[in-house]
Amino acid sequence: MMSSFLSLNKRDVINGIIVAFLSAAIVGTTAALDAGQLPTLDALKSDLFLGLKAAGAYLLKNIFTNNAGTFGSADSK
Repeated sequence: MMSSFLSLNKRDVINGIIVAFLSAAIVGTTAALDAGQLPTLDALKSDLFLGLKAAGAYLLKNIFTNNAGTFGSADSK
């Protein structure tokens, strides 16, 4: 079940964290490995902040999406 307009449920938050951090970790690790190196601590730290930003963007998108999946409009009745 989707959350209502201007609100989040626990599933939205969990999905946002999983998608954002996995995406950031995969992209960051792949970039380092393509360059022929292992990821450094600084690169992992940068990926962590990228994951936080991506999670925030995902959650903002979900706040402004109604229970029918339409962005920027009130809930359908």
